[in-house]
Amino acid sequence: MGCSHKKIEAALDRWDESHWYLHQIEVHYHNADAMRYSMNAFIRSLREIPDMVAMALQNHDGFSTWHKPIRRELELADHLFSQIIRHRRHIVHKSMLKPKSKAFVASIRGYTVKMQFGFHVDPFEDSDMAIRRFIDMSKDNPIVLQALAPDEIQVLALIREWHIEGFEEELIDSFRNAWLRVTAYLSKILVYLGGEPFPEGLPECFKDPRNYRYKKYYGSQLSAPK
Repeated sequence: MGCSHKKIEAALDRWDESHWYLHQIEVHYHNADAMRYSMNAFIRSLREIPDMVAMALQNHDGFSTWHKPIRRELELADHLFSQIIRHRRHIVHKSMLKPKSKAFVASIRGYTVKMQFGFHVDPFEDSDMAIRRFIDMSKDNPIVLQALAPDEIQVLALIREWHIEGFEEELIDSFRNAWLRVTAYLSKILVYLGGEPFPEGLPECFKDPRNYRYKKYYGSQLSAPK
């Protein structure tokens, strides 16, 4: 660990923690409660970083004056982060996710929706349970069953899109952008301390968000989803 990193070690540890929670949001995208718990943990960890930086370097000559506009820029540049700062106890409740979030069953090829079925799925219903209901319903409808016929190219999927009330971006995109802006902020701190900035952009561990939004079901999963 370089000298510049050592000076804000606690803040960087919290940044690593927020990275981990961001992946938990992706992993639990089809489990509403687990995802929401991960969201709140991500928000808490991200929110603490500027305060931890300020505390670690409060006695560093000239830092507080330099830091004030940098921190202010961070808090204004990202809508999500500005809301986190404005509401110090910002916690995402179910009611904040309900209005614009959606989930539906579709037949897909790659990431292209070939057919969307008129089947209601509550955003907070577990994806496997929703698929099980859909399969039970389709047993009495041969047309639907024929459309379901999965192969190596076309499969059935439960597609979700989560939104927080007041934010236009889909949740993963919104949270990734907030994390990137905090990363850019930390890079400025490291450069100020004589270190190297972080590489720009998302690390390779972040995949196409559709990998998480689209839960695919193959073969035997259609008769008994796990």
